[in-house]
Amino acid sequence: KNIGREQNGGSDNFSRPVLIVKKFNNEIFWILPLSTKQKDLDFYYNFIDLNNEKASVVLSQIRLIHIKRFERKVYDMPQKDMIEIKKRLRDYLV
Repeated sequence: KNIGREQNGGSDNFSRPVLIVKKFNNEIFWILPLSTKQKDLDFYYNFIDLNNEKASVVLSQIRLIHIKRFERKVYDMPQKDMIEIKKRLRDYLV
């Protein structure tokens, strides 16, 4: 269940696609949730995914999670997008 403005999934098991931004070890990761809603806000990174669908990364919802929460890999984010996302995340955190 989400609390406040947290990003939860829409399926029965509340799964949500995420972007891994940092691997600390084989079990612990920093992730950012992905959304199908695009917003013109500083903490959203809007992009077109590999299925040609509108999507966004929600920079304000960074989380530390355990590998057991992962279900499956969906796709790799293009390198140019990863560079921009990490730059925006650094700017957002500082």
